[in-house]
Amino acid sequence: MALRHRHVIKTLSMSLRLKLLQNSGTKKFESKQLSTAHPKNLIGAVCIERYPVITATKTKLEEHFSNLLSQIELEKSHYSDHEVRLMREKKNVKSKTDEEETHAEAQTGLDLEDKWDAELKAFQPASRETEADWKKDRRSLERQLDSCLYLVIKQNINGKDHWILPQISWQEGENLRQTAERALASIGGNIKATFLGNAPCGVAKFESDKIFFFKAWYRDGQVILNKDFAKDYLWLTRNELSQYCFPTYSKNIKKFIPTF
Repeated sequence: MALRHRHVIKTLSMSLRLKLLQNSGTKKFESKQLSTAHPKNLIGAVCIERYPVITATKTKLEEHFSNLLSQIELEKSHYSDHEVRLMREKKNVKSKTDEEETHAEAQTGLDLEDKWDAELKAFQPASRETEADWKKDRRSLERQLDSCLYLVIKQNINGKDHWILPQISWQEGENLRQTAERALASIGGNIKATFLGNAPCGVAKFESDKIFFFKAWYRDGQVILNKDFAKDYLWLTRNELSQYCFPTYSKNIKKFIPTF
């Protein structure tokens, strides 16, 4: 009797476990249905980056360190061919006869130095600032040559104009990178850019929208704005983004934009 009673209890406990597992599975399925009942709008955005054209201005610390390295290199370096030539000419000038001087080299090392000094004085380096910098033309790519520039556009979102990275809604049948490529093509013009991989560099959520950002390296071309897609465009540095984009958006995109 005791064994039979124990067997009945074991059978009941097994049936209860199965019932609980079935109920939990149903709840999980129902919760999954609820979570996908109102999916977020998927959006693909492209962060087009124009790399610096010239080197950045050195800080005081960088300038000091550069001078220190140059001094160490000079002290430890061997004589150059020109320096050896100067020393040889200086040594031989006293022992030369008048006849030897007539057959001397047409151009001495000192003559070369005088020529190089004249060329250096005549050389005028190009300005680090361009006409676009002076006019503060932020639609031009010929500005801030020592910094990275990022393309932003003005779009109407929910009845308000916002400065954002070029973006467009995802369409069924395409992956998110293709969505970002379509956003780039929708701007207008002949912009050529190389996308850096198939994975997004950042993700942000705004109300019912989920935005996936893709990095692209600007190669060539100009923006000829498609007015049906955007109202305006600018090429901005990282620090200038916060002047145009609203704070939450600017904070999100700066996570994948380097400070250098």
